[in-house]
Amino acid sequence: MAGNMIEDLVNSFGGPVLEDLGKRLGLPADTVKGAIPVVTGLAVAGLNRIAKQPGGSDQIANLFKGVGDRMGDRDLDTFVKEADPAKSAELLQALAGSNSVENITANLAKKTGLSTDSVGQLLGVAMPAVVGTMDKMAKEQGLDATGVTDLIEQGASALQGKGIDDLDTLMDNVPGISDDIKRGIKKLFGGS
Repeated sequence: MAGNMIEDLVNSFGGPVLEDLGKRLGLPADTVKGAIPVVTGLAVAGLNRIAKQPGGSDQIANLFKGVGDRMGDRDLDTFVKEADPAKSAELLQALAGSNSVENITANLAKKTGLSTDSVGQLLGVAMPAVVGTMDKMAKEQGLDATGVTDLIEQGASALQGKGIDDLDTLMDNVPGISDDIKRGIKKLFGGS
């Protein structure tokens, strides 16, 4: 069932959603299509980490509520057209855990060859869409927070062998102090 959840999450981003998200980000739909399994994997990996913490089910329930409130009654396509990526900072940081969103974005940009800005925009729109869709699926299955936590743990193990096995590297590859300094200088003064 968890493997189906992952597939269903990825497949919920059908043609029109991919096209609209791609237009919004200035990326080809095929590029977005290739990124959605990774974004889904990052969401599941982040939620799995939260699930393992004391009170993890409650934290997940709160994240789902926040994303659900943000999505409202909009369908997935309408949400990706209208979502403000800047409003995803709290969700992204919760999923990143002890790592920084900037570092995960940089890791994913390096892996995909996309710019960090494009990856940041993609995560800012797609991550709440993935988490919101996961919440809707859980509600449709009648799952409470504990049931969702169990499903997420199964989903995280189901990700192995799906071509996104390096999620831990993306999530855990924390930069050293020199990387933080370089990134800070680049942010302040531009350049590479």
